Amino acid sequence: MRLRKYADSDFFLALLKDSDWLKEKAKKIYEKNKNSIYISPFTVVELMIVCNRENIPLKETLFHISRIAGLTFVKWDLFFRTVDYIEKGANIFDALLMAFAKESEIAFSEESEIISSDKIYGKFDFKVIDLKK
Repeated sequence: MRLRKYADSDFFLALLKDSDWLKEKAKKIYEKNKNSIYISPFTVVELMIVCNRENIPLKETLFHISRIAGLTFVKWDLFFRTVDYIEKGANIFDALLMAFAKESEIAFSEESEIISSDKIYGKFDFKVIDLKK
């Protein structure tokens, strides 16, 4: 069974910086595990903060990291919320859309609107931009 290896920011920084005391060890680990290295969204944010603080080119750094590691970003809570909507009458696709919209509201502190001709979203108190109007 293949294991996912979740790397911390120091691993990526060691690989990307010109000089780092962990660079050689990070390279060896990368070579041995290059098809199973992942990064969490939280580590990406940490790296963005470090890049900003250290004046390291952010876009270039993120591009390089995206070539090194897979990104995981969906939480189990999203799927549990989806199940709640399904249990209350939504189909899986409408439930997933509502769960993503609700997650967006939580993440961005902004209300979400759903663009659709389906009536189901109003039943769950989502604001809807009706395609039929």
